[in-house]
Amino acid sequence: MKKNIYQLLNEVETDFREYEQTELSSREKDYHKQKVLMEVRRMGNKENKNKKGRVWKAAAGMAAACAVTVGVTSLANPVLAKEIFSNVFGNLVENAQGEKYEKEDTEMYTKLGKSATAVKDEVGKRQEQGGYVTTMENNGVTVSVSDVYCDGYVLYYTASIKTDNETLNKADGIIVETKEGANPSIFVDGAQLSGYASKAFDKSKDGSFVTINQIDLINPTDIQEKPIDLKAGEKDTLVVDWDVKQFVGYLWDEWDESGEYVSTGKVEGDWHLKFPVTVDKSNNESFDINKEENGITVKSAVKTKAGLVVEVELPDFTKEPYNDPYNDPDMGIKDSQGNWLQWMNQKTDMHEDGTSTMQIMVLYDGEKDLAFEVTTKDEDQVTLASIGFQVP
Repeated sequence: MKKNIYQLLNEVETDFREYEQTELSSREKDYHKQKVLMEVRRMGNKENKNKKGRVWKAAAGMAAACAVTVGVTSLANPVLAKEIFSNVFGNLVENAQGEKYEKEDTEMYTKLGKSATAVKDEVGKRQEQGGYVTTMENNGVTVSVSDVYCDGYVLYYTASIKTDNETLNKADGIIVETKEGANPSIFVDGAQLSGYASKAFDKSKDGSFVTINQIDLINPTDIQEKPIDLKAGEKDTLVVDWDVKQFVGYLWDEWDESGEYVSTGKVEGDWHLKFPVTVDKSNNESFDINKEENGITVKSAVKTKAGLVVEVELPDFTKEPYNDPYNDPDMGIKDSQGNWLQWMNQKTDMHEDGTSTMQIMVLYDGEKDLAFEVTTKDEDQVTLASIGFQVP
C-alpha cells in the first residue's frame, strides 16, 4: 500500500533539540495567523475543507467557507441576487461568477443571504440602547457592516469598504490588519476572541470591496485560549466590537521576489464598529439518530436556519481495527448523491481513553437522506463507516 503525503510527512524524524526555541509574542502570533489566512483565502481549497475538517480547522475555520445546494441556476444572475437580499450578498454572488468555486460560493452566499438579518434592523430593535456604530469613515475609507446571521452555533457578518484612495482601489483585495500586521481585535460581549481573523475584502464591479466573516460560537476561546461562555440562548443579544487600525491592498496574481503578494498600498486610521446580533434559535430542531457502525456512532443532530450540527462518538483510531497512528481519518457528511456537505464549524472533546465526542456543523438546505462517512487517509481511502440517517 502506497503512503500519501500525510503519512510521509508525519514519519519524517526531526530532532527539535537542534533548533533554538523562540516564544512568540501575541503580536507575532497574530501576524502569522494573518499570513496563513491570506494563503487560505487565495487557495480556496474547499475539497480539503469539506473532507478534512480537522486538518483545516485552524486556518479554514477562520476563513468561514461553506456552501450548500439551493437552486443556483435561478440565482446566477447577479441583478436578481441583489433583489433577493442585500447589496453586499449580491456583490459576493457576483464576485463568485467565473471563479473556480463559483457553484459552491454562490450557494453559500445565497443560503446565508436568505437567512441573514440586516444590521440596521438589529439596531432599530434597540434604539433606546444607543452606542452602536455600523458605518465609520476615517482617512477616506468607509467601512460598513451590513448583514448578520446567528443560530447559536455560528455568527456571520458581512462588511463592505468604499474608498476614493487610489492605492487601495488598484487592489484586487484588501486585508484588515493592525499597524503591526496582526489581526484586528474582535470582541463579543466584552470578551476578546482568539483564533479570529477577518477574511479579505474582494473588489466588486461597482468599486466596493466586500467580505463575509465567521465567529465560532460552538467552541469560543478568549485571547489566552481559554474557553468562554458566550450567552447564546434563544433571543439573547450578542454585541460585537470590531476594531481596525489598517487596511492593506493586494494583487492576488502578482508576487514580489520573496513570494509575498504585491501590495498596492495601505491606509492607517481608526475604525471601531459595534453592532448587536440576535441569537435566533427559532428554527432549530433537535432529533436523535443513535446509529453505530464499526465502533463509530452518530448520536443526534440539530437542524438550524442554514446549518446541520451532527454529534458523533469516535473511537481511538490508533487502536485495532483502525491502526491509524495519527488518529485522524477523513470524515464528513454526504448527501444521497455522494456529495460532501460543506464544513462550517466543529468542536471536539477528547477523552482520556483516546475516544472523542465531536460536533460537526455543515451548511444544509433540506436534504433528507444523509450519511456520516469516515475513511482512511491513505491512497486506498478505505471506508471505516458510512452511517446513513434521515433528517425530519
